[in-house]
Amino acid sequence: MRAVIVGGGIGGLSTALLLKGKFEEVTVIEKNSSVGGRARSFKAGEFKFDMGPSWYLMPEVFERFFHEVGESPHPVIEVNPLVRVENGKLGEKGESITFHEITEEMEGYLKDTGFMYEVSLRKFLNKEMTYLDFLDKEILSNLGRIPLWESLDKFNSRYFNTDLMRKAMGFSSVFLGGSPFNTPAVYAMVNYAIYGKGVYYPKGGFEGYVDKLYQACKRAGVEFRLNSPVTKVKVDGNRVKSVVTPSGEVEGDVFVFNMDYHYSDTLLPDEFQVEREWWRKRLAPSTILGYLGVEGEMNLPHHTVVVNGDWKDHFNSLEERRLPTPENMSYYVSYRRATDENLLGRDLVILIPVAPGTRTNPELVRVALRDLEIKTGSKIQVKYSRIYGPEDFVSDYNAYQGTAFGLSHTLNQTGPFRLPMRNRKLRNMYYVGQYTQPGIGVPMVTLSALLVRDKILKEL
Repeated sequence: MRAVIVGGGIGGLSTALLLKGKFEEVTVIEKNSSVGGRARSFKAGEFKFDMGPSWYLMPEVFERFFHEVGESPHPVIEVNPLVRVENGKLGEKGESITFHEITEEMEGYLKDTGFMYEVSLRKFLNKEMTYLDFLDKEILSNLGRIPLWESLDKFNSRYFNTDLMRKAMGFSSVFLGGSPFNTPAVYAMVNYAIYGKGVYYPKGGFEGYVDKLYQACKRAGVEFRLNSPVTKVKVDGNRVKSVVTPSGEVEGDVFVFNMDYHYSDTLLPDEFQVEREWWRKRLAPSTILGYLGVEGEMNLPHHTVVVNGDWKDHFNSLEERRLPTPENMSYYVSYRRATDENLLGRDLVILIPVAPGTRTNPELVRVALRDLEIKTGSKIQVKYSRIYGPEDFVSDYNAYQGTAFGLSHTLNQTGPFRLPMRNRKLRNMYYVGQYTQPGIGVPMVTLSALLVRDKILKEL
């Protein structure tokens, strides 16, 4: 039997490795010239950049995954400080906090979010959820401690009195595809993953992590077909028969799609396109990214979050499908050299969340860079610059409306309310990645691969 994986992102590579040994043949078909999906990397002269993920969280997820595929976990470096949060006005040095360790103020918060984390990992994240799982006795008996119907911002406000701390604990919602005002409070467990479990950096960056998966797949005998965009899905009865690429058809017994969920739907014959009401879905933001090669020393930790002006206005811009105004623009900065001094060049990545469907405005990166210089007291000398935005997510990943993260984590898009892991009409068409369960982020996508593996083997 042959399993065909469409898309060589982390979800696709992880699924391929999990299925090899269960299937005689496993083939990965990738649109681009390299694997990794949003976790790809690129080199420009002396500079190398991780294009996507920069937070390595929930190490126990990766330990479980590598144990199941018979590989040693990828080596990591602990990141300290965990993150710095700057809060103020554009072009001015405001207040800031650098998290080196747990403060006394955070102890109660981490105790409660730690409970959410452990229950979620045990009850929700390690299995494909159904609606009945919400009726679990442990969940029902602890509804007061697992706040599904409260916003993250309201939950955080119960623990922290200062604007700075509420924003520090609320910005994680961006990486869940939402805002602290519409993300369910149960996702405060992500803050436990950061501040309670710790932040790590994979040696060699996420380029190194992707390469470990790729090399493990090759050793296991997984076949790769790069530069092979799928243009059509052929159906026979209630099963996928093959996928069509410019170089020909690829037949299989099971098909797993690790590509944009919406785009995969458009490749099917009309009568099998089941997810038609996409306008009802709440998409996660896109981003404008500045990949900057810099020189000289900088007063920056690995991870920095900058909040300027009225941060509600920035989140409102995501709902209103407009770009943020510079004076109310929040952004995230990754500076890997702070953790990994072995990097040949100094790469700085600025990430600005923007609404899906908007267009790239490079000036916003320049505004953020000038603001960062003032807030850190550094003169940042840029030797290389590349701007990447919503249009690039469309061209590189066929991302629906240029979303960077897929489907947002609202209450009605959580667990069984996310898009299904198997096509509603086609028995052998499965999905893995950020649109389906459990959700957004490298640990969640890795868990998604484990879940889809279990589902496939159960339904064979």
